[in-house]
Amino acid sequence: MPKLDALSLPPTVAAQLWRGDHLVRAPMAGIPTGWDALDAELPGKGWPSQCLTEVLQPQAGTLEWRLTGMALQQCPAHKPVIALGPPLPPHASGLAQSGLAPGQLVWIHGGRPQDQLWALEQLLKANAAAALLAWLPQVQPEQIRRLQISAQQFEGLVFVFRPESSRHQASAAPLRLLVRSSQPWSLQLELLKRRGPVHEGTLELPAVPPSLQAVLPTRLWPASLPQPQPSTTSTRAILLPDHDTDLGRPAAPTPLPRRQRAQPSSLQH
Repeated sequence: MPKLDALSLPPTVAAQLWRGDHLVRAPMAGIPTGWDALDAELPGKGWPSQCLTEVLQPQAGTLEWRLTGMALQQCPAHKPVIALGPPLPPHASGLAQSGLAPGQLVWIHGGRPQDQLWALEQLLKANAAAALLAWLPQVQPEQIRRLQISAQQFEGLVFVFRPESSRHQASAAPLRLLVRSSQPWSLQLELLKRRGPVHEGTLELPAVPPSLQAVLPTRLWPASLPQPQPSTTSTRAILLPDHDTDLGRPAAPTPLPRRQRAQPSSLQH
């Protein structure tokens, strides 16, 4: 069989050809992650839309906001950022200092795993959020596949958080990574899967909380990480809530009518 040569194909076909040793051409530009080193390794040069980003970590509730915070503050202010099933209540004051207005965050908690899967699928189909963050420790590969199909029509960011023990399970998520805490104020990240060549090694990402960047002495910054640079972007004032639990919108789950509770989730099949 003759070797396929992209130069011999019509230009419109050659433009759609992806070779496995190159990063795929993303249909939409990604949202910058906040780290140039990570952006350079991702298709679209940032967190992708129209697909799932699966994040594995040793312990839930510790690194999610540090990893995604710099991207979330770039989300359109007129659309909500929805956190579905976080293991710990979101800390409104801390998120506000990271640039995410408390009134923009919608927190959905409680419910059975199948209810959370159903809710995430409906949110993806509605396409009414700037970003979705879902904690799904018990999700199965076939359910990930169904969510990925729904995510292809979602224009925002979608993060699914799972335990590190899921590393060797099959996953339809186009972008899959493992994140751990590393030396002081940094994250260690492995790219397990991407639309491109296999990534070798790890990335060390400085992740000093924004509230500490202005006061943390230089001697406490690891020598291997770049020193903080003054921000050149404009910032907007954010009114902090009176209490950390005041997230702008009540998020307690509303009991479903008996008839709706009896309906099985479409993701269970």
